[in-house]
Amino acid sequence: MELAVLLALLGAARAFSTCRSLDLEAARRKRIEAVRGQILSKLRLPEPPAEPPPRPLPEEVRALYNSTRELLRQRARLRPPDDPEEYYAKELHRFPMELPGEGEWGAGG
Repeated sequence: MELAVLLALLGAARAFSTCRSLDLEAARRKRIEAVRGQILSKLRLPEPPAEPPPRPLPEEVRALYNSTRELLRQRARLRPPDDPEEYYAKELHRFPMELPGEGEWGAGG
């Protein structure tokens, strides 16, 4: 009996609630559309421009990319492995920011 009353009260309370569950994906899509609209407005375009057809990559660009990639691979092979000790500082430098006797713990304070 108590459970039935509790469930009835819960249903009544839910009917009075004005909160709706938040759909994060829908909010995200709305935000993306709003930003897209702002960008198009700034560019004074009614809609996004059509995608240009893909062009073949010039052979000079492809050769330059491949040679650079190969050069980076060779350098990586020739480089000695990282020494974990190099990560840590070798020397400690101390820079006093206040003269002795000054500051909040100094004399006369």
